Amino acid sequence: MNSANITIVTCSYGPDASRCRRLCRSIDRFVPSTIEHCIIVPRRDYPLFRDLHSGRRRVYVTEEVVPGNFQHLPAARKLWLGPGAWPVRGWIMQQVTKLSANHAVDTELMMFADSDLELIRPLDETLLLDDGQLRLHRVPGAMSTGTHLQWHHRAARLLGEQPRYFGSDYVGQLITWRRSNLEGLQARLEDVHGMPWYRPVARSLKFSEYILYGAYVEHVLGKARSGHFYCAEEICHCCWFPADAARLGNGTAVISSRAQAILLQSNLCMRADQEAALLARAQQHINPIFSNGN
Repeated sequence: MNSANITIVTCSYGPDASRCRRLCRSIDRFVPSTIEHCIIVPRRDYPLFRDLHSGRRRVYVTEEVVPGNFQHLPAARKLWLGPGAWPVRGWIMQQVTKLSANHAVDTELMMFADSDLELIRPLDETLLLDDGQLRLHRVPGAMSTGTHLQWHHRAARLLGEQPRYFGSDYVGQLITWRRSNLEGLQARLEDVHGMPWYRPVARSLKFSEYILYGAYVEHVLGKARSGHFYCAEEICHCCWFPADAARLGNGTAVISSRAQAILLQSNLCMRADQEAALLARAQQHINPIFSNGN
């Protein structure tokens, strides 16, 4: 894999600034310097991230990356105003931002790294690319009910199909996309809806950008044309719930030797020092050489 052909993309905001800095330190520690890192943050939060813009790392303003003149409401951190004065929740706006990454990224390949994860070992690029094909996280038969099923139904409608489950889950961490496929997806949405792609996406109440991209790649493009290989393996150890974090802290968590990062979900509401201590303890078990500063 040619490291210069991939960009790490992080969509962040003010409350996650310290987590984003931790992520940056881990990227600088474990990722070749030829891989660029693109951070996209709301204009109001840019001063908290400005100094990160140097070397391999570029910091962009959401309002300048996302088309359509989205505006952050002054009195509501997690609410935006979209085209036509349509209110857009922060969670949806973050996904619109990821779907706009082609306006900030020049490389064909991109990997999304959320602020609340930390890389834990030197990046194994062979997990991402195989004989020119980029990894697509795809777990057959998984997450076919509840909210995930609603995400599938919304993706189907956006793609111009009847609501259905697409047969696999595409949601995960360190997700990789092709820029050309993203632009193809945008064109598909505009053909189906007769309007700029971001309008129907931003008007979604329940939505997953990863399911939309995965469904487009597998069921519209098809594997042979997509430039992806399918992989069900998780390459990030995720702590979604307090019990997951507890196991990480007491050493009973089983972390795959192929896991590239640990996620401490921000909704766990842990203090920054608690997260740092927990990750440091985990790092001692994973990488004793690196944890000693070598």
